[in-house]
Amino acid sequence: PKKLALVVQADRGLALPSDGSWPRVRAGVAAAAPDAGKTWEFVLARAIVDAVAGDGGAFWTQYAGVLPPPEKLAHPFLLSDAELASLQDDDLAAEGRNDAMRIAALMPDLMDAIEGGERGEHETAVGAWALAVVRSRAMLAGLNTYAVVPFLDLANHATIPSVDYRCEGVETRTNGIGIAPQEKDATTFELVALKPRKADEELRLAYTRGQLTSAAHFAQYGFAPPGGSPLDRIDLIGGDDGGGVVRASARLRAALKRATKAALTRCAGEEGGGEKHAGWVAAAASVSAAFGSGDGDGDGDGDGDGDAATVETLLARVGAIESGYATTLEDDERALDEINEAVGDARDERAGNILGLRAGKKRLARRVAELLRELREA
Repeated sequence: PKKLALVVQADRGLALPSDGSWPRVRAGVAAAAPDAGKTWEFVLARAIVDAVAGDGGAFWTQYAGVLPPPEKLAHPFLLSDAELASLQDDDLAAEGRNDAMRIAALMPDLMDAIEGGERGEHETAVGAWALAVVRSRAMLAGLNTYAVVPFLDLANHATIPSVDYRCEGVETRTNGIGIAPQEKDATTFELVALKPRKADEELRLAYTRGQLTSAAHFAQYGFAPPGGSPLDRIDLIGGDDGGGVVRASARLRAALKRATKAALTRCAGEEGGGEKHAGWVAAAASVSAAFGSGDGDGDGDGDGDGDAATVETLLARVGAIESGYATTLEDDERALDEINEAVGDARDERAGNILGLRAGKKRLARRVAELLRELREA
């Protein structure tokens, strides 16, 4: 029922269960509060804190118990300095530090450490934890409207989903693809199976439909998509040697298309092929970007020696990128296997998500190198 959801319409208003007092929400939207802290995600974060504190009504007092503890979440602004360094992504670490400072400035009344939320010398502020919950669980509920919807927010992510949701104001069908719009009951959110499922089969949503890079997905949800994102890129242009765009003949470009098609065909027949598909798309796009626009790059026949030199140049750049990582793909995969095999706690899940992001970046580099080796053989 919509009456149990936490709903905020950007710049307009909010709808919260009527039996709650919501004191922290009221304080956050008061005239004296910072305007920048009145955005939808900060208002919803305050509602989450009210719910956990028992000020959100009878239902949310109980439902708050299913929300993840802070040590289970891996959003960059929740990580310690050591964990930020372990991301092996300077831009993402800087974003996490900036977000942490912004949260402290906009929710100064919610900076108390969560009881039991200590991680060594690093403590998690209740407001930061609540914002991470909102970023990873809120869903679109209409034009500029966002909601945390009980039970629907428990659905995990999948690149190829088994379910979708609908509610009044959310268009779930584009060009005839997707589920039909809601017709009978506009007072509820509905979870709809996209195909028949077994009774014990997990229901999964596609969180972004491939619209975020892995790093952006990690910043939003605290984990990277398992198969990577089709928008991910390995920078072969401004790499360590600063070599820029390379010369590529029309023949080499055509060979790249053939190699990409072959890779996508292979992964379609493999287990987990749907997740691998995004990685190969990203790898091909990384190589294609290094080839530049194609202007002045040959007459269509190509220069065999020049093409070979181009491929070797790019292979060397991939090697330089891989050698710059603090750990190898094999190191990260071994560490992930150890976490998966152990009967771990929430801290293991956080470490696993960090490792998943790191391994994904290195796995993309390997795919790029594999495509380039296929071009060399061609």
